[in-house]
Amino acid sequence: MKAYELIGKKLQKAREEAGMSQEELAKKLGYTQASLSNYELGKRRLYLSDLKRISQILSKPITYFLEDSDDDQPNNDDLNSILKEQFLKDILFEARDLKPAQRKSVLDYIQWQKSKAKGGKK
Repeated sequence: MKAYELIGKKLQKAREEAGMSQEELAKKLGYTQASLSNYELGKRRLYLSDLKRISQILSKPITYFLEDSDDDQPNNDDLNSILKEQFLKDILFEARDLKPAQRKSVLDYIQWQKSKAKGGKK
């Protein structure tokens, strides 16, 4: 999938999460509804300055649109099953007092451990 197609899908998702129609968002941006539709479908590329305005209107960080994918993010069913496991609850409980950079380090470590396991190494 091309980068602008991924951005388009995320744009549509963020717009829908904000409860806005294409027409409403297009009007706020000064676009036609058809133009916004083309951006969401990945048929047209957005300029970074436009993406910045969109991120402000939809209350999303600009990185939301630029990161590879959020397919690996857990859904509510995943979260409910995770919270049933005491060990995972303990990890979350301990991590709550960490600074964001420290939490990122913990996440990086977990992802590194997972990648090692996939490679057959321990």
